Amino acid sequence: MIHISHSQNIKKILIENSISHHNDIVELHKELNNEDKKTLFEVTFIDIQSIPTLVIKELFKLKNRVTITTTQRSLWSYLSKFGLKNRCIDSIQDKRYKHSREKIKSIAIGGSAGSLEKVMSIIESLPYVDISVFIVIHILPNEKSHLSDILQNITKYRVCEATSNMHVEKNTIYIAPPNNNLLVVDGFIYLDDKEKLNFARPSIDITFKSLVYEYKSALLAILLCGYGKDGSSSLKELHENNSKIIIEDPKECQAKDMLLNAIQTKEYTKILPLKHINNYLNSLLSASIDIDDEIEHFLENIFIIYGYDFRYYDRKSLARRIELIMSNYSITNFKEFESLVLDDNNVFTKLLQAFSINVTTFFRNPEVFKQIRKDILPNIEDLSSIRIWCAGCSRGDEPYSIAIMLDEAGLLDKSQIYATDFNGTILNEAKNALFAKSELDEFTQNYIESGGKKKLENWFNIKDEYIEIKEHIREKVLFFKHNLVSDSSINEFHIIFCRNVLIYFDNKLQESVFDTIYESLYKNGYLILGESEVIPKKHDYTALANKKNKVYKRGL
Repeated sequence: MIHISHSQNIKKILIENSISHHNDIVELHKELNNEDKKTLFEVTFIDIQSIPTLVIKELFKLKNRVTITTTQRSLWSYLSKFGLKNRCIDSIQDKRYKHSREKIKSIAIGGSAGSLEKVMSIIESLPYVDISVFIVIHILPNEKSHLSDILQNITKYRVCEATSNMHVEKNTIYIAPPNNNLLVVDGFIYLDDKEKLNFARPSIDITFKSLVYEYKSALLAILLCGYGKDGSSSLKELHENNSKIIIEDPKECQAKDMLLNAIQTKEYTKILPLKHINNYLNSLLSASIDIDDEIEHFLENIFIIYGYDFRYYDRKSLARRIELIMSNYSITNFKEFESLVLDDNNVFTKLLQAFSINVTTFFRNPEVFKQIRKDILPNIEDLSSIRIWCAGCSRGDEPYSIAIMLDEAGLLDKSQIYATDFNGTILNEAKNALFAKSELDEFTQNYIESGGKKKLENWFNIKDEYIEIKEHIREKVLFFKHNLVSDSSINEFHIIFCRNVLIYFDNKLQESVFDTIYESLYKNGYLILGESEVIPKKHDYTALANKKNKVYKRGL
C-alpha cells in the first residue's frame, strides 16, 4: 500500500507491508521519477524486507534529494551496502512488541452451534495460570446450562455461572448464563437482558467489547464455529487495542457463517484449527522453560503457525541464532520470546533471517570451479540441453557464477539454472542482480583463480554506485522458493550444487536431503558439496580427482 502526501516542496511517500505487485512498482516508480529538480523526497518503507531493482535505481537517481527510512534491518542493510543512506527505526515495531510482551490476563471464548465440545477441548488442555476466562455460548433461553458442571470435571480452574456484581478473580472460568449478556466493568461482572444483538443473547460482541476496555492488550479472544455474525462487530475494537484474536479455521466446522463473517473483517491475529489453538495457548501461557528443554516445542509451533520446518536442523546452530535475536530484544526468558515470535510475523521474519545463513561470494572456493571447468564441462558439452540446480542459492552469487562459467565455455545458450532457497527476502535480492561495486575486486580475484580467461566486467553493467548482472546471464537463472526440508524433487538435473547447506541439518535430515538429491540427478550426473559435507555410503558416487573439492559423479 502506497500513501502520498505533499508539504511545500517535499513529497512524502509511505510504502507499507508489500511492494511486490506490478501496479505498486509502477506507481512508486512514477512518483519517484520527478522532473522537478527542486522537489525533495521523504520515502518510508514500513515492514518491507526487500524492494525491486526498478525502485532502487530511482532512489539512486534521487540520491541527493531523498531521505529514506526503513523499519526492517534487512532492507536497511541491503540499501546501505550500495551507499544509499537510510535510517532504520523500530518505533512501529517497538509499539507492537511492547503490547505483545504484556502477559495475558484474560481469555474470552465465544461460540454457537457445534462449539460445546471445542470449548471443552480448550479448557481441558489450558495451562493452569493466573488468568480469568469468560465463555459465551449461544444457548436456548429456556434451557438450563450444565456447562459449568461439565467443565469443572476436566479442569483445575474454579468454574461458575456468572451472576451480577460478582467480583472477577484469577484462576476462574465464568460462563454467561442463558438469555443474559455478560459485561465486565472495573473488575465486576454485570448481566443484562436488553434486546438481542445480532439475534443473540448472550451476545459474544457485547462481552468482547466490555472485556477489551477492561484488559486491552492483555486480552485474548477466541471465536469458535456457529451461524450468524455474532462476534464480528467487536473485532475492530479488539484489534485497535492490541488484543489477540484467534479465529477457528472454518474448514473444520459445519456451522461456519460466524467465522467467515469474522474473517471478512480482516481484524484478527491468526486463523487456526482447534488442535493448533490448544498448542498456541500452551505456548503462550506455560511457565518459563529453558531454551534447551523447550526448543522442540518451539520449532513444532513455528511449523504449525508459519509452515517453515526447522525441526531437523542442528540444535546448537539454531540455539545460537535464537539467543542472538533474544539479545537484540533484551529478552532472557525463552518462553516470553517464543510467545513474541508466534504472535508477531515481523519478529518471526527476523528470526527467519537469522536461521538463513547467507555467507557467499562469486566463484567461492575457486579451486572447485577450476575442477568443474576441467573435469565436468567437457563431458556435458555434447548434451542438447543442460539443467543445473543450485540449492541454497542465497543472494545469487553462486548461480550467477555458474552462468558466467557456462557462458565463457559457450554452453549458456542451451543451459537453464534453477536457483532455490527457502528465504523469500534473500531470493528477492538475488533476482535484483545488484551488487556493491566495492565487492568487484574480490569477485574478480576469485574468477581469475577459478581459471577464468576474460575480464569479469564483461558480465556486469558497471555503474557509479553498483554493479549489475547483464540481462543474458539473468535470463538463464530461474529463482524460486524451495525448502530442502519439506519440498520434493523439482526436476532431473545434470549438475547439482548443494554447498554448505547440509552442515546445518541433523543426520536424519541430511539422509533425507541426500535421497532427494540422488533422485534429482541423472545417472552419470554431477554433485558438488561443501567441504565439510559427507555423502552417505548407500548412494553410489565417485569422487573426481581432488577429493578435497567434494565434486562427485553419480554411478549408473
